[in-house]
Amino acid sequence: PIKNTIREIFGEDIANAVTPVWGLDEEGENIRAYTPSGHPGLWWAIGDFAISRYYSKSLALQIKARELGLIGNDIGISS
Repeated sequence: PIKNTIREIFGEDIANAVTPVWGLDEEGENIRAYTPSGHPGLWWAIGDFAISRYYSKSLALQIKARELGLIGNDIGISS
């Protein structure tokens, strides 16, 4: 699972801070893909090449909007 990889790269504290990711929610939407991870400065971007191309612009706009203060830090963090 992705949390094991996060743990190996960033350590236990950050692995425990990030939200669950991937899979489908009750409405059939991807869980937390291309959203903030729950740890400052770390964002989820998971998928194959085609999915990544599709969602990367949206992710870049989210990051830029946050950097410009157009959206708050609480947007997209719920688990």
